[in-house]
Amino acid sequence: MEDKASAMSRHIRGWRTPVKRGDAQRVMSETVALASKRGADVLILRADMVFGLDHIKAAYCHAKVAIDDGRGASDSITMETLLYASGERQLGSAIKKMSVDQRTEEIVVVLLGGEGFEPSPGWAPLPDHDPGPSVGRLKSFGISENELGTVAPGKEAELVLERVASVDVMKK
Repeated sequence: MEDKASAMSRHIRGWRTPVKRGDAQRVMSETVALASKRGADVLILRADMVFGLDHIKAAYCHAKVAIDDGRGASDSITMETLLYASGERQLGSAIKKMSVDQRTEEIVVVLLGGEGFEPSPGWAPLPDHDPGPSVGRLKSFGISENELGTVAPGKEAELVLERVASVDVMKK
C-alpha cells in the first residue's frame, strides 16, 4: 500500500501562509475561486491542525479510496480529504475542527488536483513532517494524554496519521 499511496498522492503540494486575523475566510474564498477558475482543486485548512504534507497525503489517499469504493461521506475529494485529515467521523465536526475562522492567523493551502495553480509570493512550502508538534497542538487535534504515552519522544505526529487511518473504522 505504501508504494500505491505514494503514487496516488505524489501530485499533492501544500504551502503555509500567514493571514491577518479576520482575513482568513476572505483569503480562502479568493484562493478557492482562483483555483476553480484554473481548473484546480484546493483545500484551505487551519495551519495549527495540519501536521505536515504527509498528514494531508494520507488523508487524500484514504479519501480517494473511500470515494472510489462508494464509501465516501461526500462525492467531493476536497470534502472527503478534509474529513480524513480531521480524524473525525462526521463532516460537521471535521469542518468545525479544520476550517479557518475569524481567529485564524495562518493557513495551509493544499493543491489536490489540477494544473495552472501556483502559490502566491511569500507562501512557504509545507514540509513533509511536522518536526515536533507541541503537546498542546496534538491535544487540540484530539490526541489524548494516554495516546501520547504510547509513542517514543519525537514520534508524536505519527498519532495524527493513525487518527487519519482510523476514520475508516469509525465510518463503519
